[in-house]
Amino acid sequence: MRSDFRFFHRLRVRYSEVDWQGIVFNAHYLTYLDVAITEYFRKIGLDYMQLVQEGKMDMALVKTTLEFKSSAMFDEELEIGTRIFHIGNTSYSVEFEIYKTGSEDLVLRAQTIYVNYNSVKRKAEQVPVFFRSSVQTFEQ
Repeated sequence: MRSDFRFFHRLRVRYSEVDWQGIVFNAHYLTYLDVAITEYFRKIGLDYMQLVQEGKMDMALVKTTLEFKSSAMFDEELEIGTRIFHIGNTSYSVEFEIYKTGSEDLVLRAQTIYVNYNSVKRKAEQVPVFFRSSVQTFEQ
C-alpha cells in the first residue's frame, strides 16, 4: 500500500528497457530496485559508495521476490516506494512497490534480503549500529 512508504524514487522508462511489445522487460525491474535502494541510502544520509570504499559496510543481495501486478510502458514515469522493514544481525529486508506516477496503479511488488558483506574477508558481518539507527530514525 502506497501509504506504507515514506520514500519514493521517480524514474522514467527508457526505450532500451522495453521489449517489442513496448512493455518493460522483466529483468529491468531488478535495476529499478537497485537504483531505489541506493537513493534510499542517500535519503537517510548515507553515501553507499563512500561506505564501501571506507570498508564500513557493503551489501550482497541474497534473495529477491518479484510480483508483477500490471505493465509499465515506454516513457511512463514510475514511483518506487522503498522501505527497510526488518534489520537482523547480519541482514536487512527491503520492501518495494512500483506505481505509475500520480496513481494507485501498482506495477510491481518486491522484497529483497541483503546481507552486510565484508568483501575482503568474503563473509557476512554484523549490520553496523549507525545504519540501524539511521533506518530506525527515518522509518519511525
